[in-house]
Amino acid sequence: MTKSVLNLKMVAPLAAAIICVNAAAQESPEKQGELMETIEVTAQAANARSDIERQRASNKVVAVQTSEAIGELPDANVTEALQRMSGVFIARDQGEGRFVGVRGIDPNLNASTINGMNLPAPETDSRAVALDVIPSDLLASLEVFKTLTPDMSADSIGGAIEIKSINALEHDGQTYKVSVENGYSELQGENSPKIAGTYTNQFELGERRLGVAIAASHHERNFGSENIETDGVWEEFTALDGSEGITAAEIEERDYTVTRERTGLAANFDLEISEGSQLYLHTLYSDFSDTEERQRNSYKLDEENDDPDTISGSSVTWSDAALEKELKDRYEEQEILSVVAGGTHDLDTWGVEYALGFSHAEESEPFRRDTTFVQEGLELGYTRAGKTPKMFAADASATDAGSYELDELVVEDNYTDDEELSFRIDIRRDLEVAGNPSELKFGVHERRREKTGDLNATVYDGFGGDFTLADFALTGVEYGLGNFGPGVNKGALNTFINQNLGNFEIDETSTALDSARDYVMNEDISAFYVMNDIDFGRASLAYGVRYEATDFSAEGYRVAESGAPIPGSEELAEDVYAAAVAYERNYHNLFPSVNVKYDYSENVVLRAAYTESLSRPSFGDLNPSPEAIEYDEGELEVEAGNPALDPYEARNYDVSFEYYADSLGMFSLGAFHKQIDNFVVTADVASSADYSLYVGSLAVEEAEIFQPINGDQATLTGAEMTWTRGFDNGFLLRANATFTDSEADLGLGTDAGRSNRISLPSQADLVANFIVGYERDALSLRLSTAYKGERLLEVDLEDEAFDLYEDQHMQMDLSARYRFENGVQVFFNGVNLTDEPFYANRRGFNGQYEEYGPAYVLGVTYSTF
Repeated sequence: MTKSVLNLKMVAPLAAAIICVNAAAQESPEKQGELMETIEVTAQAANARSDIERQRASNKVVAVQTSEAIGELPDANVTEALQRMSGVFIARDQGEGRFVGVRGIDPNLNASTINGMNLPAPETDSRAVALDVIPSDLLASLEVFKTLTPDMSADSIGGAIEIKSINALEHDGQTYKVSVENGYSELQGENSPKIAGTYTNQFELGERRLGVAIAASHHERNFGSENIETDGVWEEFTALDGSEGITAAEIEERDYTVTRERTGLAANFDLEISEGSQLYLHTLYSDFSDTEERQRNSYKLDEENDDPDTISGSSVTWSDAALEKELKDRYEEQEILSVVAGGTHDLDTWGVEYALGFSHAEESEPFRRDTTFVQEGLELGYTRAGKTPKMFAADASATDAGSYELDELVVEDNYTDDEELSFRIDIRRDLEVAGNPSELKFGVHERRREKTGDLNATVYDGFGGDFTLADFALTGVEYGLGNFGPGVNKGALNTFINQNLGNFEIDETSTALDSARDYVMNEDISAFYVMNDIDFGRASLAYGVRYEATDFSAEGYRVAESGAPIPGSEELAEDVYAAAVAYERNYHNLFPSVNVKYDYSENVVLRAAYTESLSRPSFGDLNPSPEAIEYDEGELEVEAGNPALDPYEARNYDVSFEYYADSLGMFSLGAFHKQIDNFVVTADVASSADYSLYVGSLAVEEAEIFQPINGDQATLTGAEMTWTRGFDNGFLLRANATFTDSEADLGLGTDAGRSNRISLPSQADLVANFIVGYERDALSLRLSTAYKGERLLEVDLEDEAFDLYEDQHMQMDLSARYRFENGVQVFFNGVNLTDEPFYANRRGFNGQYEEYGPAYVLGVTYSTF
């Protein structure tokens, strides 16, 4: 499966690009001298110094990374750029960073803004924004605020992430940058081209100055992954032969092939009317699409028997089991548009800032097809459990495509929309307090947000004939985690579906249950704040209070599969009823905060802060419409939201020591403590649930009902260390580590079958980065390692031994650059060099294991700055 890294397919397009750019970039000696000065300004040491100086000047605890520093590392998007910063970790999808967590805390508990305005989330269920939709080429800087001041939104327990796009007034005259690259996935043997460009210029309009900045990027990434995961939990079984042990009832083998495209465009206009007075219009558009093909084997071990035939610590055998082969053929597109218009004006001792913002995010999933073929009555099992179960089928027919019957086709058309209109005005007044300069600041912030989901699924179970997998078979599925057997040929199957879809028989019951998931959620936030910032010379104090009023409403459907109508419902299909439901919640919060900074000496800065904040539950957790309802002969399985959830509320304490060396060097050590009320955890609430909400009058013998609930209280305590050191020989070392420990109370009472004490869900106990840089003359090298510790993903209310944990993850990346005097740079990046997999487990048994393989990038950049 291993492929040659630098093959001709990868190098050829870039070789031509390098020759063309180099030829076009020949300049005069004077121009080359100017470029050499630019190289010195943007070298690794200068970038590190710039980040450090901005951190030191802030009145809050913050981590900063400028666009130049981002460009030194092999990070394709905002999420992956953020992972290098102190206290930041990322959650990955298909090996690529998508969501961002701060100080080990769940990504849903952070706020993300771009140019000062909140970003909406295109995903159906998430409040966290998948920042991988924003290419890193469009950035001016990234800032992660770990303490808040009253002029910032309070919806952040982990951290507040501020993304700033490029501003032409911050550059000298006309500048431009063009980058061409090609990536190569070792696992898939596929190429991934990318092109990006940035242009800035300034125009004199009389006494006014207009800055225009435009950035564009397009990246097509072809890659994939190999996966094996357990659907459900591992639990104690007694086999038919009397043997006892732990096993799972369903295990899946998955092979993914993905084409992921990102297109980003930023257009920013900044007009300097006079000194201290500016107007601006900042826009950003991002388009993200995934074309995903997933081949899946589902070992339905308990299809007919409730217990296995035999069981041991490392193997199990089930008779009368089923093996399903499924193809998921999905195209998903996400779009984000952010438009912010505003101004800043210094009016002697007064100042005013204002901004009107509109942001729109949407996700569409048109004509998604999930097609299942099944063979029953097989003897199935595994001969190895643990991290990667080794599956087996005793029957020779398991490898015969003709033995699998076409069982089901599900066609989905899903659409999610998230819009926010916001306005803010901030007024400041210069004052003196006991002879010390001071700034009084107050303002009003208004946010109006609406998130809607239009989810539609049609389930077909009759196809006008006896079709088998042999009619659509695909041989040679490359799968390194086992013997995959025949797969599904996407082209042949789609031809069949497109020609015959109108003649297929619809499963009315399943279609009605799967489609009644639409929702509309509105969230209006009105805020007012007042704060005072006093400069005592060596010390500064920023304190104040923020008030936020939240009006939340949700509309959806109560859906039940029932033998009799439920009150106020309409019948969607035979024995399927839906009733419209609506929820409203209003709550008000005051958030005091104090940030103290003390320059103990020229080299030492001390900080302390107390802040209060909240995080509203994710939209998926608040959704009033159930995600899934399955009922079969007395067995009920439900996944549902809970619109009655309370928001997380936190009291946050921070102290830090920062040492800044006279030469390039910095060391900081900080501690923080968070007291969190109403944390949210997803749990099986079947023991206390009302089954009639989902099945009406039908009898239920066994039930699993997974729903988010509020826990009682949680605490999180941590320490944070950051170190940067530059050397005269060209080496630059940067390291950071965040250690956290948390304890949460589920609030289950003394009669619970398990301990009430857990770690805070999604909290990583250690997040760390170590970067070795080297720069000498025109050569620049960066070797970086990112580490994320174990974290709790899912709670089993029956037995804590089967809680689901994500294993520790450590990824190593390399970036190498060579700069020519004419502004050309050639670079090589290596990503995930050690082939680090994703692994989640229950008591050491497989939850999910996924491999991605290393990837390599070769490219060229031409820049005038």
